[in-house]
Amino acid sequence: MDIKNLLDWSYWFYQPFTAKGGVMWFFVMSFLVLILAGLVAKITRFYSPEKWYQEVLRRIGNAGLTMGFLGLLWLFFRQERVVFFAWRFWLLLLVVGGIFWAVKIMIYLFKRVPEIKKENEKREALKKYLPGKK
Repeated sequence: MDIKNLLDWSYWFYQPFTAKGGVMWFFVMSFLVLILAGLVAKITRFYSPEKWYQEVLRRIGNAGLTMGFLGLLWLFFRQERVVFFAWRFWLLLLVVGGIFWAVKIMIYLFKRVPEIKKENEKREALKKYLPGKK
């Protein structure tokens, strides 16, 4: 593959050949790993005592399942040579969407979670002075 192909419109919007051999198995295994990671995140979410950690696992699970199923769907369309849905452009959108989703999860994890922890500490400190069950 020539790197100049990436700058050509016809490369992204042209009907590609079907994937064969190692390339096909690379795509299949990559998308199945995403689905498996999403399922593991969804399952482990229920065993976490922290609410913020549950939210992070929920977001990771949603991302993994969505990206994995959309990737397998794209690969199916490519193998069946469906004209519009087999374009490489859809894989590019899938990768860009995955990067965007990962950035959003990182922003939540490194920006919002410390704020949530501070709020919980303040609430616990204030709670000992409020009436109610202890």
